[in-house]
Amino acid sequence: MHVNSFCCTITTLTPEDNTTMRRSACTWQLSVLTIASTLLWSVTVLAQESIGQVAALQGQATVQRAGSVQTMPLHIENPVYRDDKIQTLEASKIRLFLIDGTELALGERGMMTLSQFVFAPQHHTHRGVVSIAQGIFRAVTRKVLPQTAFEVRTATAVAAIRGTQWLGEVTPDTTAIVVLEGEVSVVHADARVRGTAVLTSGLGTDVKGQSPPTAPRQWPEQRVARLQQAIALP
Repeated sequence: MHVNSFCCTITTLTPEDNTTMRRSACTWQLSVLTIASTLLWSVTVLAQESIGQVAALQGQATVQRAGSVQTMPLHIENPVYRDDKIQTLEASKIRLFLIDGTELALGERGMMTLSQFVFAPQHHTHRGVVSIAQGIFRAVTRKVLPQTAFEVRTATAVAAIRGTQWLGEVTPDTTAIVVLEGEVSVVHADARVRGTAVLTSGLGTDVKGQSPPTAPRQWPEQRVARLQQAIALP
C-alpha cells in the first residue's frame, strides 16, 4: 500500500516580527491618509474659483490653502483663492492682482490671509477682507461698485478703504498706516477701544497695544520712502 504524505510547516512569529508588522501597517495607513488628504485638497481647490493671481515675485513666497496643513511655493501667474494664507520669506516680496482690480503687495517675512472676498457685479456687491499678521504692505483699491466695502485687519487695527492707495507696517502689537491717495478710516481691532482716525493723502496713524489710533499727522518723507522701498517690485 502506498501512503501519500503531507508536510505542513508552521512558522511562529516572534515579538520582534509582530512589532515590524504593526509598524508596516501604520506606515501604510499614514501613506493612504496622506494621499487621500492631498486628493481632497486638490478637489477643494479645483472647486473654488480663483480670486486673483501672483503678478510679481522677488525671492520666495508660500501659500497654505484652506483645509490644508501643507504649504506650497508660489510662482508668478499662480492663482490665489479665498482663505489663502500667504507668507514671504527673508529678502522676498510679492504682489497680487485680484479680479476686482485690487493690488496687494507684501514685503519680506510678511504674513497675509485673503480672509473674505465677494465680487458680484450682477448684484452690485463688492466686499473684501484681508488679514495681515505681520510685515510691510501696500494696498491699492478701487470703488468699482456702489456697495463696496474693503477692509484690512490686523491684531490692533481695522482699516476701511474707499478707493485709495496706502501703505502699512504690522507687528503683533502695532499697526502703522499712511495714505498716499484717497481716504482710509482706521479704528482699533477691539471695539471697546474708542477712537477713529480718518486719513487722507500724506497723513498717517499708529495703533499700539490697547491704545486708540493716534491723531492723523503728516509722516516724514523718510518713513514713507522706507515702506515704499520694502514693497517695491518691477
